[in-house]
Amino acid sequence: MPDDADEAPALEAEARLFTRYLVGRPPPAELVDRYRAANAAIFTEPVAREDAALVAFAHRHPWSVSLLDAASGLLRPGSLLRNKILLMAAILETSPAFADEFLPRDARPLRLLLALLAHGTVAVARAALGAVVYAAAVRSRA
Repeated sequence: MPDDADEAPALEAEARLFTRYLVGRPPPAELVDRYRAANAAIFTEPVAREDAALVAFAHRHPWSVSLLDAASGLLRPGSLLRNKILLMAAILETSPAFADEFLPRDARPLRLLLALLAHGTVAVARAALGAVVYAAAVRSRA
C-alpha cells in the first residue's frame, strides 16, 4: 500500500484512530509521520477486498475498532487491520511518550486475579460481538 498524496490523510486519520484505541489519547505529529512511513515500507502488496472493507469500516465507524480487533485476532490474525493496529502499537511502545502504557505494573495477587477475570470477560465479549460486526464489515464497501 504505497503512501501517496491521496492516501496520506487516510493514514493520518488511521494513526490517530488506532492510537486513541490503544492508549486513549492522540499521537504527536512525529508518530503519525512514523506510522505513514512504516505503512509505505511494510504494506506494499495489493490489498484484498475483505481487508480493504475492514479498514474502511473502521475508518467510518471508530467505535468498532476494539470489536474488529478482537474478532480479527480470532478469525484472521494476519488481516491488514490487525497488522496496522499492531504496527501502531509497536510505534507507540518504542516512543518515550507512550512507553509507560506498555510496561508491566506491580499488582497484588488478589487485584491481579480480579483484573485478569475482568479483562478476560471483556475480551470474550468483544470477540463475540466483534464477530458479528466483522461479518457486517467484510460485506460493506471498501
